Amino acid sequence: MSTSSSSASINALLKKTEHYDKDERYMATSDLCEVLKRHSSGDSLSVLSDSSTERRICTAVLRLLHDKSNDVQAIAVKTLGVLLTTVKEEQVLEIADSLTDQVLDASKSELRDVYAIGLRTLVKTIPPSMGDLTSKRLVGRLLDGIRTSQNEEIVLACLDILTDLLGRFGASAVSVTRQHEPILQMCLQQLVGPSLVVRKRAGNTIGCLSVVLSDALLGSMVERLLSQIDSAAGNPDDTRALIRTMCTVSGAVGHRLQQPQIDRILPIFLKFTNPHNAMTGDDEDDMSPSVDYDMQDEAAVAVANELKESCFMGFASFVTRCPTQVEPHLEKIIEASLAYMSYDPNYSYGDDDEDAGEDESGEYDDESGDDEYEDEDSEDDDDDDESWKVRRSAIRTLKAVVEAKRHSPAALWTVTYKTRQGQAASVAMALVTRFKEREENCRSDVLDCFTKLLSVTVDAAKAGFVTLASDDMDTGSVTSIDLRTKYAPSLVKGCEKLLGVKKGGGERSKSNALVLLSTLCKAPGGIGGEHAIISVFQHIRSFLADSDSHTLHRETSSKTLRLDALSLVFAMLSCGNHDPVHIRKGLTQILLPPLCEAVKEQWYKVIAQALRALAAAPQFFVDGFNSNEQSEEEKLEEMNEVANKIFLAIKPLLAVHDVDQEIKECALEACACLLGSLHSNLSVEQKNALLGLVLERLKNETTRISAIKTLSSICDTNPASTQGKIDLSSMLRESIETMAGFLKLQSRSLKQSSLEALDTMIKNHGAGDDKALYSRVLEDLAHLIADSDLHISHLSLRVSHSVLKICPGCGPAVKGFVLPQALALSTSPLLQDLALESLLALLQQVVVSEAVDFEELMGMLRGRLDEASPSKHAIYNLGRCIAIITASTTEVHRQKLIAETLTLLEGSKTPSDRVALKKVQLAILVSGDLGRAMDLSSIPGVADALPAIYMGYFDSGSEDLKHSAAYSLGRATVQAQSTFLPAVVEALEKNGEKKQYLLLSALREFIQCSDGQKGGAGVNASLQVILPHLEKHSSDDEEGIRTMVAECFGSLACMQPSPILKLLAQIAHNHSAITTKDGTVDGVDTASQKNALVVGDLMKESIMPSLYKVAELKMERKVDLGPFTHKVDDALPLRKAALSIFATCLEKLPGTLDMNAFMPVLAKALSDVEDIQLQAHQIVISMCVRQPTHITSSVESFVDPLEKTMHKKPGQKTGTELERLNEWIKSAIRTMTAMGRVQGTMNSRKFAEFYERTKANSKFRAIFDALDEEK
Repeated sequence: MSTSSSSASINALLKKTEHYDKDERYMATSDLCEVLKRHSSGDSLSVLSDSSTERRICTAVLRLLHDKSNDVQAIAVKTLGVLLTTVKEEQVLEIADSLTDQVLDASKSELRDVYAIGLRTLVKTIPPSMGDLTSKRLVGRLLDGIRTSQNEEIVLACLDILTDLLGRFGASAVSVTRQHEPILQMCLQQLVGPSLVVRKRAGNTIGCLSVVLSDALLGSMVERLLSQIDSAAGNPDDTRALIRTMCTVSGAVGHRLQQPQIDRILPIFLKFTNPHNAMTGDDEDDMSPSVDYDMQDEAAVAVANELKESCFMGFASFVTRCPTQVEPHLEKIIEASLAYMSYDPNYSYGDDDEDAGEDESGEYDDESGDDEYEDEDSEDDDDDDESWKVRRSAIRTLKAVVEAKRHSPAALWTVTYKTRQGQAASVAMALVTRFKEREENCRSDVLDCFTKLLSVTVDAAKAGFVTLASDDMDTGSVTSIDLRTKYAPSLVKGCEKLLGVKKGGGERSKSNALVLLSTLCKAPGGIGGEHAIISVFQHIRSFLADSDSHTLHRETSSKTLRLDALSLVFAMLSCGNHDPVHIRKGLTQILLPPLCEAVKEQWYKVIAQALRALAAAPQFFVDGFNSNEQSEEEKLEEMNEVANKIFLAIKPLLAVHDVDQEIKECALEACACLLGSLHSNLSVEQKNALLGLVLERLKNETTRISAIKTLSSICDTNPASTQGKIDLSSMLRESIETMAGFLKLQSRSLKQSSLEALDTMIKNHGAGDDKALYSRVLEDLAHLIADSDLHISHLSLRVSHSVLKICPGCGPAVKGFVLPQALALSTSPLLQDLALESLLALLQQVVVSEAVDFEELMGMLRGRLDEASPSKHAIYNLGRCIAIITASTTEVHRQKLIAETLTLLEGSKTPSDRVALKKVQLAILVSGDLGRAMDLSSIPGVADALPAIYMGYFDSGSEDLKHSAAYSLGRATVQAQSTFLPAVVEALEKNGEKKQYLLLSALREFIQCSDGQKGGAGVNASLQVILPHLEKHSSDDEEGIRTMVAECFGSLACMQPSPILKLLAQIAHNHSAITTKDGTVDGVDTASQKNALVVGDLMKESIMPSLYKVAELKMERKVDLGPFTHKVDDALPLRKAALSIFATCLEKLPGTLDMNAFMPVLAKALSDVEDIQLQAHQIVISMCVRQPTHITSSVESFVDPLEKTMHKKPGQKTGTELERLNEWIKSAIRTMTAMGRVQGTMNSRKFAEFYERTKANSKFRAIFDALDEEK
C-alpha cells in the first residue's frame, strides 16, 4: 500500500471516530489500532511521518477517552497504548500533560478512572528513552495532586500512577531518583491520614519505592516507620496501616534490611500476634483479661484481624527472603503461627472431633463427616467472619518455615512448641490436628503445608540429613522421625474423613488430601497396613466407580479429582513401601474393576494415569500371595482372572491409532508389565495378539521408541520366576531385524534404545542357531563403534558380546565387521569407563569363544602400538586389552606371555629407541593389569622378581616408564597383598623423596583398584599396615608427596569414612604446620569428590566449622630474590581445596553448609587472588540455580569485589598474560549476569546500578556479545 493511500485510510478512520453511532466509532477505533500496530512493527509504510497526522490521531484518541460508550473508551485506551510506541516524544509529552490535567480536574469524576488508566498505560508503554523526560513532567504534578487535593479519588489515582512510575523508571530516570525523598515524605504523611483506602494505596507506593531507594534512604525510611508504629500504639487504624506497609516493604526488600532493623521489626509483629489471644469457639467462657479490645465491637475485631493478617504476611516474607537473619526469632514466629492457625473465635468444633467419623465398629461413617461440612454452609451468621484470613496467613507462615528448613526439617517433627492456653505440640502434629478446619481455603493450605513438610522430609532423608524410622532399624540408637506409627494412622484417618464428604467438603481439600497420601507413600511404611490400604482403596473406588452401588462421588467428582485418585493408586503400587499381599487383596476385592473401567474415560490424562496404575498391578499377583493363604488352584484362578481383565482393558487402546501419544505409550507400558509378570496366565492367542500389536507399534514412526522399550522390558523378565520365560518366537526374528535396521538411521535416541533392546533380547531370548540373522546385526552395528560417541560404542560392543556368547558361530562376522573397529577404539585417547569395560568384555569373549586365535589377536593388539595416540591413555588402555585376553586364554599361552614379559623387563633397562621404549612400557602395563586379574606371586620366580623390576624402573630416565611402573606395582598388589604390599611399605621408608612419590602413587592405585574390584574389603584388612606410613608422610616437606598422601586418605575415607576422617582431624590438630593442614584438607577434598554421601554425616559437625576458618586463612611471606622481593602465600592451596569442598557440598550435600557462615566467606573469596576468584565465580553461578534465596540476600556484598575485578588494568601485560586477564574479567561479568537473572537481585539498588553501569560500559560490549554467543 502506498503512503498516499495509507494517509487516505487514516483520514477515513479519523472521520469515522466522530460518527454518531457508537458501533461505528468502536470499529473505526479498532481499525485505527490495527493500523498503528502494523506501523509500530514495521510491516507497513510509514503513515505518521507527517506531524499534523500524528497530532490529529492523538487528538482523536484523547477525545475518544471522553466517549459516552464504555466499549469505545476501552478500545481507546488500548489504542493509546499502541499509539505511544509510534509517535514522537513531543506528542507523548502532550498526551501526558493532557491526561494529567484530566486526572487532576475535580470536575471530571465520572471519567477519572478512564484517564487514570490511560496515564498508567502511558507509563507502562512509552519507550525507555522517553522515561526521564516524561517522568519529569509527571512526578511533580502527581505530588502536587496528592498534597493539595481534597478529593480522595484524585489522591488514589495519583498514588496508583506514581506506583507504576516508580516500578518502571524509579531506578533509571534521574528525574525520579531526585524525587525519592519528597515521594517518601508524602507517602508517610498519607499513612496517617483519615482515609483507610488512601493509607493502603500509600503503603503500596512505599513498597514499590523501597525497591529503588538507596541503602541510606531505605534505612531512614524503616526507622521512621518503626518510630511511627511506636507512637501510634494507641490507634489501631494507624498501627494497622503502618504494619501493613512494613510488611509490604519486607516482602520487597527484606533481604536488604540489616539485622538490627529486623530485630526491631519482628518483636513489634509478635506483639500483635500474641499466642495468648488466639481464641477458639471451644475455649472456656472465662477468657483472659489481657484481651483489651471490646470483643463485641465487630469493627474493632475486623481491624484486629486485619492487623494480625498483615503481621503473618510479614513473617512469611521475612522467613522466605532472609531466613538467616530471622533465625533468632524463628521459635516465637512458629509459636504464634501454630496458635493462630487455630484462631476461630466464632465456631466450636466440639469435644468429640477426634472421634467423629467412626462408629462403634471402627468403620468410617460418611454421613457424620458430611454433616460437619454441611453446617458450614448453613450458618449464615458466619458470613462476616474474617478470622479465616488470619488462620490462612498463619498457615502460610508455617509453609515458609518448612521451605526455609528444607535441609534440616527434623525440628518441625520432634521439637514441641508452646501454642496457646498452656498447650504445646510439634509443627507436624499441630498441622495434623487442623485437618478438621471448616474453611475450605484454610483447610487446603493446611493440607498443602503438611504435604510440603512431608515431601522435604523424605527428600532430606534420602540425602542423609534426617532419619526416618523403619522396621529394619534400631530406633533406640538414633534420633528418628517415626512416620509409620506416630503419624501415618492419623494422616490416613484425617484424609479419609475429607474424602468421605459428599458435599460441602471442597474439591480443593479432596485433591490436596489425595496428593498428601501420594506423598506419604514415599515414606517408609507408606500409608500403613492392610486396613489402611483397603480403606483408602474404598474411597478411591468412590471416585472411579460407575455402578449404582458405588456412586458416592462419581457423578459430582471432577476429572481432576479422578486424575488425583489414579495418581494416588499409582503411587501406592509403585512406591515399594507396602506389603504386596495387602495391595493384592485390595486390588482383587475393591479396585481392579474400577481401574479397568477408568481406561474408558474421555480425558486422555485420566486414561493415561489409569494405564500406568494397571501397569504397576500385575507384579502384585506374582509376589502378593502368602504361602498358606490359598491353594495353588485358587491362586491360578485369581491370576488368570486378573490377567484377562487387564488384557481386555489395554488391548483396545493398544490397537487404536487415533488417540493421544501419551495413551499409546502408557498402553505399551501396561502391555510390557502384563506380559512380563502374567504371560503364563494368558492364552496363546492373547499373548500373540499383544505381541503382534507391539510389533505393529515398533514399525510406526511415532511409537517405535516406546515399543522398543516395551520389548526390552518384556525380554528382561527373570526366567527363574514362576512365570518362566515368555515365548517370543512369533515375532523375535522380525523385531530384531527391524531394530537392526534402525541402527542405520540418524536419530541417536533411536539407535541407543534399539541397541539396549537388542542386547536384552539376544541375551535372554536369542537362539544359537540363527547365524545369518546375528551376522546381519553385527554388520549393521559395526560402524557405530567409534570414539566420536562412546556411549553408543559401549552399547554396540555389549550387543556384539551378547551375540558372540549366544552364537559362537558368529565368530567370522565379529572378526570381519566388529573387531577392526574395536581394535581402532582400543588405542583411542578418549576411551574410558563403560566403553572400555565393554571392549574388554568383548575381547575376553572373543578368546573364550575362540572366534579369533589367541596368537593372532595378540598380534593385532600389539600391532596397534605403532598406531596408538601419543596420549598416555592410549597405551594404558592397550595394556588392559592385552591383559584381559591373556587372563582369559589357556595356561600355556599365559605362561608363555609372562615369561616373555619378565625376559623383556629383566634388569629394568631403559631403551634409547622410542619404539623399543614403548614396547617396554606396554609390557610393564600388561604385567600390572594381569596382576590385578590373577595372583602373579603364585607363579614361581615372579614374587621376588616383579616388585624388584618395578622399583628398578623408578631409576629410569624415562618419566613414562617410572609412572607406568608405579601404576603396575599398585595394580599387581591387588591380588598379591601378602607378598607385594610389605615390599611397597618397606621401600617407602628406605628411599628418597622421588621414589617415595612413586611408591605412594602405587599405594594409591592399589587402594583405588581394591575399592573398585573388591569393594574395599582387601584394603580394610591392610589398614594397620598402610595408615602409619601415610600419617608419617602427611607432614612431608615435599608438596607432591603430601598431595599423594591426601589422595590415598581421600580414597580410604570413601571406604571407611568415620575412622579416616577422625584420623585426618587428629592429624590437623596435632600438627600446626601448614603443610600438614594442606594434606589434610586435600584428603577431605578427595573424599568429598569421590563419594560425598558417604562422608556427609561427618562434614557438618566435624569438618565444616574448621573449613570456614581455613577458607579465610592467609600466610603471606616475602621471598628475597635479589633485586626484588616476591610475596608468597603458603595458605593459598588450603583456600583452593576448601573452596573445592564447598563446591562439592553445594552440589551434593547442601545441608552440610551453614549459609550464615558460608556467604561471608564466599564474598571474601571474590576479592582474593585470581585462582580463588575463579573458583568463587563458579560457586556463585551454581548457587544462582540451586540456592537463589541466599544469593538474593547477599548480592550487595558481591558488588564491590566483582566491580574491582572487572576494572583490572592490563598494564604491560601481553600475550598469554593479557588473555588470562581478559578471561578473568569475563568470568566476573558472567557471574554478574547469572546473578542478574535471579529473581529479587535487581531489587537491590546497589546491584541494579552496578549491573546497568556495567552493561552500559562500551569496553565490556565485546565480552557481553561473546557471552550471548555462548548461550
